[in-house]
Amino acid sequence: MAVSWKSVVPGIRYREHETRKHGIRPDRYFTLRFYVNGKRVEEALGWASDGWTATKAQEELVKLREAKRTGQGEATLRDKREANRKAKTKAVEEETCRARQEKTVADLWDRYAKEVMAIENKPRTVSEKTRLWNKRIKPTIGAIKIKDVTEEDTGGIVRSPLRLDANGQVTGGKAEAGNLYRLLHHLFSKALAWNLRPKEMGNPLENIAEPKVPRRERLLSAGEIGALMKVLEQAEKAASELPQVTTIIKAAIFTGWRISELLSLQWEHIRAEEMEAHLPDTKTGFSRRPLSAETLAVFEAVERMPGVPYVFRAATEPKEALSYDTVSKAFQRIAEKAGVANCTLHTLRHWFATMTANAVSNPRVGMALTGHKSHAAYMNYIHGDKDQARALANQLTAFAKGLGKSENSVVSLRKKG
Repeated sequence: MAVSWKSVVPGIRYREHETRKHGIRPDRYFTLRFYVNGKRVEEALGWASDGWTATKAQEELVKLREAKRTGQGEATLRDKREANRKAKTKAVEEETCRARQEKTVADLWDRYAKEVMAIENKPRTVSEKTRLWNKRIKPTIGAIKIKDVTEEDTGGIVRSPLRLDANGQVTGGKAEAGNLYRLLHHLFSKALAWNLRPKEMGNPLENIAEPKVPRRERLLSAGEIGALMKVLEQAEKAASELPQVTTIIKAAIFTGWRISELLSLQWEHIRAEEMEAHLPDTKTGFSRRPLSAETLAVFEAVERMPGVPYVFRAATEPKEALSYDTVSKAFQRIAEKAGVANCTLHTLRHWFATMTANAVSNPRVGMALTGHKSHAAYMNYIHGDKDQARALANQLTAFAKGLGKSENSVVSLRKKG
């Protein structure tokens, strides 16, 4: 059945519902009909039962015609509804933004811990970041609003660990200051990305210099490695150190692995038949490491205990891995007896990486042994061997002298005339 429309006045019409009532009369549905840019437009208003009347419809039509005439406001109901929707959305966004920017640095840390640290960082890194937060950052700016933090605030935190002499020269604390700088810079980068701080204010670490720590690891000589090996053998014979400690230090010398990789090594990771170790969770993810027969023998010499997954187990809690502190302290005692100064466990990795680089021309071979995924990272571990450099200098000097004694003369290529 065709719908019957009736005009109230030019531009306004309605239809009556067959069964729906508004009071005693049939309910009426009102629409507007008008022209916009030469095209006729018909837009719905609504039912009389919802409050629409001919008078109210006429008022709405007058407003639209006035907007069209003056160019101020929307010329159609659709445009008007869209403008209202955008205005409401903008208001909600502005309110949300204001609420975000009222949050404190403690609120930022809470989100950072849940969405960044818990997902991206290993337990040791989480522990170190949490220590820096509790000791250095929280007491200073934890209660301050994120948007109110200044370069003066963050600069003071970064400089707080630095120790100065009477002349104002830095004597220590650069490592901690550098860690604070990187943590704060990342924290406020996230604040900007999460719209918790106005973009125009930028990162409050942007104009602060990052404290740089001079490279501390040095290249051990062959004699120093030999001295360490002798003391390790003496400690094994005298049982002056835990057998798993002396064995893991030997393994560090033979493999060049990170100590954390050896500490977390489990029996199931060793593939003796393939002469490899498959490490599932290193600093760079899964890593497949070739093993020498000597290294395999070191691993296999470790006494296995039923139900213990770790190759290097803790002394007091056999089902747990050996701790880093236990190995580090023992290594310092061994290095002191060997007469090797300024040496850490990580120095062994630098020595191993340098030896691999000197032994083969293809860096990929050395990277396969050390587990580096990046050539740039591998090169950071390569030191210049002074003896090799001195020998090369002597060769080049002899070569230059030989050229001076040569009877060959330089032929000019310039044309005469």
